[in-house]
Amino acid sequence: MKFLICLLALSFLNLTASSSRVSAHGLEHKQTKDFNIDIVKTVVVGQSGATDFKTVQAAIDSIPSGNNNWIKIQLQNGIYVEKIVIPTDKQKIIMQGNNPSEVIIQYNNAGQAGSSGTITVNAEYFVAINVTFKNSYNNITSLVPYKELNVAPSIVLMADKAWFYGCSFISVQDTLADFVGRHYFKKCYIEGAVDFIWGGGQSIYEKCVIYVKGVTTDERVKSGALIPGFITAQGRQSEEDTSGFVFKYCAIKGDGMAYLGRAYRGYSRVVFYATSMSNVIVPQGWDAWRCKGEEDKITYAEVNCTGEGANKQGRVGWDKNLSDRDIAFLVNAETFIAGDGWMTTLPSSLASL
Repeated sequence: MKFLICLLALSFLNLTASSSRVSAHGLEHKQTKDFNIDIVKTVVVGQSGATDFKTVQAAIDSIPSGNNNWIKIQLQNGIYVEKIVIPTDKQKIIMQGNNPSEVIIQYNNAGQAGSSGTITVNAEYFVAINVTFKNSYNNITSLVPYKELNVAPSIVLMADKAWFYGCSFISVQDTLADFVGRHYFKKCYIEGAVDFIWGGGQSIYEKCVIYVKGVTTDERVKSGALIPGFITAQGRQSEEDTSGFVFKYCAIKGDGMAYLGRAYRGYSRVVFYATSMSNVIVPQGWDAWRCKGEEDKITYAEVNCTGEGANKQGRVGWDKNLSDRDIAFLVNAETFIAGDGWMTTLPSSLASL
């Protein structure tokens, strides 16, 4: 009898404690403890069995216009082939899977930056956990022919206050359209080749894996020679513009080669902090693109980075040496993206992540 009581107690602990899983990309993804705290309703989406909806879009459509309560869309394992739009008036949606390797939302569409995304988020307070967002337009496992590239976002972020944990974003060109608003990414996987984290967003990427795909031309394909892509194309437009991309404690890997970024707008701002960089990074590091001659307005910086790709020998001469005060402001989520406290209004259970 005593043994049975102990066994039941252990089973209960296993069910209530937060657990961890490892994705196909090597990232560990936790499952939150007591996740339903602060959530008023949960709907289940799945392609088999008794579920509330068979498609993700149907679940979103069911949420009342003007919603102001946290509603969770729980995704069962499967590949959901659909193009999803979250309207402006459907805030406070949480989209959660068990593991990004097993929960994939994908669609094949390309050509338009604002409308070709697999998912477009127009509403504030969007949360996604352990889900893969993929644009399958360039569904190529080896080297990507340059002439086949096209704008093909996996996600388009058009709203403020978005939060991602353990998600994967997969495409080749313009993978993650971080267009506008403040966003936080933790332990995410982002794959692409050209401008694959881009836009005018104000975002922190923490402990993420950035994977650079290899791109070649017809002339070089036989030799396997690569042409460099670009990890970021950030679009800050003035000194007063608060936007910028900050990467801290990240890892850059891949089978291609790339610049850390090029200036999408004249005051582009990107900071890599304490990030591990493999040899996929080209020695120059950065490209002024259409802002050549005005590099003094661009803020590109690398701070305490490691790895072969972090060797600054050969870097452009106009990257910035930021002050300790500026670095501290930019790498801290509370000061850079959440000065008004919006992250403290997210479901309290997210703190376990």
